[in-house]
Amino acid sequence: MESIVETGKSRLNPLVAACLAASLVFGMSGCTNIKDDSTRTKTEGTLVGTGIGAGLGALLGGLIGGDGKGALIGAGIGAGIGALSGFLVGKHVADKKAEYASREDWLDDCIAHARDVTKETREYNAKLKKEINSLDKETRTLKASYNKKKASSDQLAAKQKEIKELQSANTEVIKKLEEEVKKNREVVADARKNGNKKEANILDAEIKKLNTDIADLKKANKSLASCSSRVAV
Repeated sequence: MESIVETGKSRLNPLVAACLAASLVFGMSGCTNIKDDSTRTKTEGTLVGTGIGAGLGALLGGLIGGDGKGALIGAGIGAGIGALSGFLVGKHVADKKAEYASREDWLDDCIAHARDVTKETREYNAKLKKEINSLDKETRTLKASYNKKKASSDQLAAKQKEIKELQSANTEVIKKLEEEVKKNREVVADARKNGNKKEANILDAEIKKLNTDIADLKKANKSLASCSSRVAV
């Protein structure tokens, strides 16, 4: 099976890989100084997610070419996916109600979590839009070069693979965010049932924001599909 780390002459920059590994190791060791279980768990999840996401991004970007530029662009998108994933992995705050001393504390954490996810989603969305703009220009240029016999079918195939990998990763993000919306709605229903109208309204607002972002991510997948079609061979 062909390795994603090496496709033809394209290879993941060893320095990028080393930096990712080092940042993950040192970041995790720093978590041992955090005494609060909830804060430590969320921090660890974010660091793991960022490390994995950045690694995936660097691998995807490495498919662009051997000049290292692609790997850096990909790492940025991957880090965005990873940071967001850090808030979406593991047991959801909504399912930890029994672990809290009071409903107020649980609802406060649910709201804080929802706000964190919204923030990370907005940042990821912004990075993804920039990446798609770059891919749109790249695929147009590459297809024009191919038509002039200045680019090979292998180059088109490599670019298409890169785009499909990003599209697949984005699809997974969308699925996780839709699960997040579902969990938040469960918390809202619980809050309204028990008279916590203020908290329910705050979460409703976060759900609305997240649904808008999910719609944008779905549009982004359509744009990626268009870029992919352009370089189909």
